[in-house]
Amino acid sequence: MIQYAVEMAEKAGMDDAIAKMVERKEKQVKFHRSEISVVKEWNSSTLELFMAKGKKILTLDIENPDREKIKRAIKRGEGIIKILADKEHYYGIGENEKDYIDKKVYDNGVDEEEKLISIANRTIDDALKYANEAAGIIYAGKEKIEICTSRGISEADKNSWITLSARAFSSDKASGHSVRCSRSMQTLEKDAGKEAGEVAEAAMHPQKIERGKYDVIFSHLSFANLISYMAEFASAFYVDSGMSFLAGKIGNSVGSEKVNVTDSGIHADGIASRKFDDEGLATGETKIIENGNVKSYLHNTSTARKHGTKTTGNAGVVYPSPWNEVVEKGDFSVNEMLEDVKKGIYITNVWYTRFQNYMTGDFSTIARDGAFLIEDGKISHPVEGIRISDSMPRILKNVDLLSNDLRQIYWWEVEVPVFTPQVLVRDVNITKSFL
Repeated sequence: MIQYAVEMAEKAGMDDAIAKMVERKEKQVKFHRSEISVVKEWNSSTLELFMAKGKKILTLDIENPDREKIKRAIKRGEGIIKILADKEHYYGIGENEKDYIDKKVYDNGVDEEEKLISIANRTIDDALKYANEAAGIIYAGKEKIEICTSRGISEADKNSWITLSARAFSSDKASGHSVRCSRSMQTLEKDAGKEAGEVAEAAMHPQKIERGKYDVIFSHLSFANLISYMAEFASAFYVDSGMSFLAGKIGNSVGSEKVNVTDSGIHADGIASRKFDDEGLATGETKIIENGNVKSYLHNTSTARKHGTKTTGNAGVVYPSPWNEVVEKGDFSVNEMLEDVKKGIYITNVWYTRFQNYMTGDFSTIARDGAFLIEDGKISHPVEGIRISDSMPRILKNVDLLSNDLRQIYWWEVEVPVFTPQVLVRDVNITKSFL
């Protein structure tokens, strides 16, 4: 089917063509008010077709494709592509220059319904040992991907994943949130309910604090949120569009020498790991930040040729995108990090992260769920109504300590999977939130 699509596109006079078939099976188990409320299943088959004629490019999605649908889509595409404007910086698609690395985990039983329901029930029970109510959602799925390009690439891949997002609520509506995810049900940590419940219990009766500068320990969940945005800004597309604080920073410092961030498309347990990118080229690992210095942007063939470098295997054909981000861990336990804080805040989660200026990295984000004042190396009491108003370069430059535990985070506030430790950042600007 995909080879047929490419052949038909070439017969229609296209210079470049890529056909990618994605067959996906997903399941969802949702729980609300401490009871399982929804069990759903989706099955989809989509052919994603990319075509280019000169510098005019077009992408089409064909649901449940067959030869007749492909013919009609390409015919329609012929008419559309004639009236499109040229993409000035389109330089064609690539040919594979390196071997595929496929060490990622695949679990054919990741979506077994009885086991998913069992995990949901365990999560609820664990949360209720500490809190009054539990809610959350489990997604599990498998996919098969086949790709064929006009440059002679023909490959297949398969992936699996499971994600668990759990929240717990105490009697005064204080809350805790925990996320667990993996490519395999066997390796999924199943203690999210316990952690969410413990945070909700500890967050009861929060107090207001004054705005000002605080040392902040970001939990896995909260720091992953910031790194997921940074990963998007590492895309050469955002750099070239004037929407990235990393623009013009190759070889320059943007963070503490303790900051090391790698984009990995081959991580064994990475939710987004893939054998090949959307040009069919082998994925790999790209060091974005090394010892605080920007080492590389993320490229597809076109952006790489524009920048005079090689693709990093991060296509999207239209624009390059990150896979999984890995923040190098440190040597400290969380207790040791706490002991190093005289006046600070431990933030377990953030949301509504918004950037006021993409080029400077100025942003704000609201602390969600449990947040706790640290005084003289110890947790003092829960706090509420706080907002971080700072900039990404300042946050990265003020990273001082990193914990020795690494956790993968992926949920709807962290759209790029991030493996991160907990991180102590000095002198973070804290203002007040009115949510």
